[in-house]
Amino acid sequence: MKRAALFLTMLCCSSCALVQTVHPLSLSSSASAAVQVVYVVDGSTLTTYNIDPQTFQATQVGAITLLQSVYPGLITSPDGRFLYYTAYANTSQQGKRLYVYDTDASGAPGSSPVQVIAGGLYGMLINPAGNFLYGVNAGAAGPQYTPYTIVRYAVDPSTGKISQPIMEARYQLPSGANGSEYCGLSILGFNVAGNTIYDEVGCSYHGGSSATYNERTVNLQTGVLGPDVQVYSWNNATQGVEFVYLVNNWMFDFGMPNNYEQGVNFANIYQVQPNVSTPQVNCTASMLQACGYDLGLPHPSGKYVFMFNTQGATEVDKVELSQKKIVGPTSSTPYEVQQFSPDGTIAYAANDVNGALDIEIYGFSVSTGALTAGGLISVPSDLDSWFTAQRY
Repeated sequence: MKRAALFLTMLCCSSCALVQTVHPLSLSSSASAAVQVVYVVDGSTLTTYNIDPQTFQATQVGAITLLQSVYPGLITSPDGRFLYYTAYANTSQQGKRLYVYDTDASGAPGSSPVQVIAGGLYGMLINPAGNFLYGVNAGAAGPQYTPYTIVRYAVDPSTGKISQPIMEARYQLPSGANGSEYCGLSILGFNVAGNTIYDEVGCSYHGGSSATYNERTVNLQTGVLGPDVQVYSWNNATQGVEFVYLVNNWMFDFGMPNNYEQGVNFANIYQVQPNVSTPQVNCTASMLQACGYDLGLPHPSGKYVFMFNTQGATEVDKVELSQKKIVGPTSSTPYEVQQFSPDGTIAYAANDVNGALDIEIYGFSVSTGALTAGGLISVPSDLDSWFTAQRY
């Protein structure tokens, strides 16, 4: 499975987030006023595309030359006005920088950043109010442990510039020396109210992997974080993996107990709270075939799951929380849906084309679960990074 291989690869790279997460979402009535944006990083070029909300066709609206582009990461402020881009100078993970750009009404950044900060920040997140940026710093690996910290920056709402960092939390995690267990830290997102932040400690060891998910309170005025409180954990020593997503105060857990037995996967949905153990929905092959054979990605509304199989095809299934079921499919695509627009109205699927990549664009109806095929964005390499956003 693609996602299982991706998870284990990411555990070996401290510059990468350990789990991809769906945009923390509140489907607002003003979403229709947003400009839907896709950013593509190819070599040293960042290209901006706008997506037409009726035809779902892409139009290039800008391109800039990046000063650094190795292992790129990108987020925007909640309104899309400011873009925060981070990358290394080389593949040895040296010389990492954080660049802050102002954007125009289309979401295209200016040619020069308004701020450049040296440092190893990764896993960036901005809180829903847009006034604090959080990230993870990894120190030099020692003979047994690597130091990690969560840091907080204040965001200037008029310029997008960020302050000097303030350390919020400190971790000492196994460094993987001499083939031992390796662990990394990431921050995953916020709850709907913005007063809770979630983090993950993901680990890999010989023949297996594990992860622990925690929550911390967030002071809405100061941005100060409270102590870690465990929400959920898993440990799999049979070459299996779980993919956990936090969406609208629900936790979606897609599990593959091992990579050699068919029909044993599952999709569980929990209400997020400390030390969850009993899912509201437990979907296996006996409830829906896709739950037993595929892995999935929750829609930002939390009302659907996009289940993709080993061939990369995706089916859309509906979450019926009141019935404790997942049912469907409501629609499908031959490609693997990998990202959504922040408001959930557009789904983006990846179509590998002889080493290149076509980002297939679909409109999505939350009321019916239907996909509407649109255009595509042709990307030179399937190793290029791409990011979705919206600009108000």
